[in-house]
Amino acid sequence: MSPTVSSTGSVLVIGAGIAGLTAARDLVRLGRQVTVLEARERVGGRLWTDRTRPEMPLDLGASWIHGIEKNPVTQLRDEFGLPTVVLNQNLITTYSGSRHLDPAAMNAYGIDFEGVMTAIQELAGQPRFANTSFAAAVELVLPQLGLSDIRADLIRNTVRHFVQDSFGADADQVPLWVGQHHDSHGGDEVVFPRGYDEIATRLAENLDVRLGQVVNRIAYSAAGVRVHTDNDIFDADHVIVTLPLGVLKAGSVTFDPPLPTAKQAAIGRLGMGVYNKLYLRFDVQFWDDAEMIGQFGLPDDPMAAWFPLQTVAGVPLIVALRGGSVARRIESLDDAATVAEGMRALRVIYGERVPEPCDYQVTRWSTDPYARGSYSYPGIESTPDDRAIVAEPIGNRVFFAGEATHATESSTVHGALLTGQREADLISRIG
Repeated sequence: MSPTVSSTGSVLVIGAGIAGLTAARDLVRLGRQVTVLEARERVGGRLWTDRTRPEMPLDLGASWIHGIEKNPVTQLRDEFGLPTVVLNQNLITTYSGSRHLDPAAMNAYGIDFEGVMTAIQELAGQPRFANTSFAAAVELVLPQLGLSDIRADLIRNTVRHFVQDSFGADADQVPLWVGQHHDSHGGDEVVFPRGYDEIATRLAENLDVRLGQVVNRIAYSAAGVRVHTDNDIFDADHVIVTLPLGVLKAGSVTFDPPLPTAKQAAIGRLGMGVYNKLYLRFDVQFWDDAEMIGQFGLPDDPMAAWFPLQTVAGVPLIVALRGGSVARRIESLDDAATVAEGMRALRVIYGERVPEPCDYQVTRWSTDPYARGSYSYPGIESTPDDRAIVAEPIGNRVFFAGEATHATESSTVHGALLTGQREADLISRIG
């Protein structure tokens, strides 16, 4: 098939996730000819709502707007008139085994944890500890604070779960410097009862999005760019690459000429985390009325935090979220074994009276060939400059966007959105 004809100022966008759709919409509004190439048969990328159950849409990827104040995703929500429900994770109940931890025990634990995290932050501010892992840092500060035995184990496990949930990686894989290079938004955290993918669907309206276009080669020169897919060839003046970091790391898309050495090295130093969900639906609610149920146990326990969703879904629904090596191990199980692990964890808390679920849904993001993980994290040898190196354009022809290219708001939907705006603005400045 002959190449698509290029016109002045034309742009190809690889990927119809939040970064790609945002960039495309901004450029179309500026009068550019834009074509979006998406490997999947849907838009949204890692923002994916399962709609096989019309009465219960399930967000398999992103779920929250993390802080609605001055958040660009909040602006889209309001522009599109989409409903959200507050789910702040403030009302937390915790268990150790089947024992409900009383306020006094939680207060003592909170003091220990705050002390450890404060000490870790002080270490992070010292250049010689910048690339020390969270796991190693915990071992440095525990003796300084006089914590040992059960109290120390509880802190170790909490830090491990914190890092797994925040980065989709383990505590020995993430450096301390990340805490010094992270921005956040204030205000409530909210979820979308009708599904987060409504954002992507609305963004894609009136855009030229080609689904089922698996990109395998990107050639670029002073004359322009040529993108090869399994089905076609597309020519343009510019290309915005929003491929997830996991896909870039896998090398499943060839660049011709190869990416600059510095960019390849930065991609190698960054990591692609895994964060998966186990949804369980029941006929009746048996769990606490809380926004989060914490489950303290051994580091390798398959479940550590449960989020009741009956106020969001309108049915007795609860979800467990796990990251890092625990998430990867669970991915190796079939659905029945994964559900069984979740049920064992719930029965540790609530006893054998817990009924069998009437429905479930499991995610496995690292096995998705078009994502190869959930979101990026800074590898132990990475530097704060690596994301900017990945984002750096090549010769005003090849541009890069996506959550992995945001220096301070990576791993978030709003971070991805901001990078799409950034690259659209860069291209708009080119004559």
